[in-house]
Amino acid sequence: MSTGLIDLESSSPGQLPILERRSIQRKMKLTKAARYLGAMLLFVLTAWILLLAFPKRQHYISITHDFGIGFDLSPSYATVAVSYPNGTIQPIARVEGDEVYRKMMVRLSLSSSQHLHQPYQDVGEAIGDSARQLVRDTRKKLGLPSSRDVATLCNMLRALRDQASSFVGEPVSAAAISVPHLAALYGEDLYDAFEYLSLVYVEFFPFYDFRPIPAAIAAYAGNGLGLCADYRDAAACEEEELHISSLFALAVGYTHTGLTTSQAHVSSAYYLEETPTLENMHLGYDARCGFDSYWEAVRQYLERPMVTSPVQRNISMVVLFGDAVEKPEFREVLKQAIGVIGGEPEIVDHQPEFSAAKGTAELAKRAIYRQMKGLNITSESEL
Repeated sequence: MSTGLIDLESSSPGQLPILERRSIQRKMKLTKAARYLGAMLLFVLTAWILLLAFPKRQHYISITHDFGIGFDLSPSYATVAVSYPNGTIQPIARVEGDEVYRKMMVRLSLSSSQHLHQPYQDVGEAIGDSARQLVRDTRKKLGLPSSRDVATLCNMLRALRDQASSFVGEPVSAAAISVPHLAALYGEDLYDAFEYLSLVYVEFFPFYDFRPIPAAIAAYAGNGLGLCADYRDAAACEEEELHISSLFALAVGYTHTGLTTSQAHVSSAYYLEETPTLENMHLGYDARCGFDSYWEAVRQYLERPMVTSPVQRNISMVVLFGDAVEKPEFREVLKQAIGVIGGEPEIVDHQPEFSAAKGTAELAKRAIYRQMKGLNITSESEL
């Protein structure tokens, strides 16, 4: 009976050598493949090490204009404005965010999206974030945005820059940016996006690297508050801003897709303390349909910064910004929410869709003037 096994003793004389040759050939192929794979890995590793060791390409960019350009990012759209040296501040355009942008902003509003980032609090954070930074540096050396989020931000900022350049009639080389207080929207990503687009990132907080302007203080400045009258007179300007009254405000950003709110301590437009800060990307105006208790949820959310603060403060101002704050239903709910603190705080809400971009543009203009004066640079418009 046949067992299906090869009987080595009864096999034909030429059968065993054939099996051995096939086994040897398979081993040789595997060895060759392993060597090839090893060589490829060694090549990739060597190329990667050389890439990281190669000096980063420097972006030699400078500010070429004396007007200020301000970008403001909202959860579903962004706006841009310009402030001219003659005092004119004009909104330029609104750019709608695509699906990728909107999903990114929702994700960045979640505390679960937070991670270590620059600027670091200590050496331990820098070491803990080294792997992520290595990936970012590698992408930069390859000529790519440092992360997917940075790539998404680049698309939006490029559109804002192009709108601004078309409006002012010349290339825009520098801008400032304001953002809502989202949990994981970090200044380093915005800075990398500016760098990728060869834009000067105008900064205002020298002790907080890459810190963008909070939308609340940008909207405050966009309403003409917290700023000296003549920014060209440095001494008088500093003295005037030192004596701007300090007050507490309820800052509310309300759009069709999200709601942010905080209790803000403000004085000059270069100072802001927000606590607590809240954001909900599911309480925008468009969410009211099919949500029976929507307006009650909005009212409670508006009240929270005022009633949950560890220190009860006198709220004397309400700063509103966003494309939905003028909705009559919202205004009625806001009135009810303010009622819990009593009094009649001042409502600051001029051009709420563009107020943050306008304030950012005005701050950018003043910062550019100081930089140009410090570097003895004369813009073409002053020649």
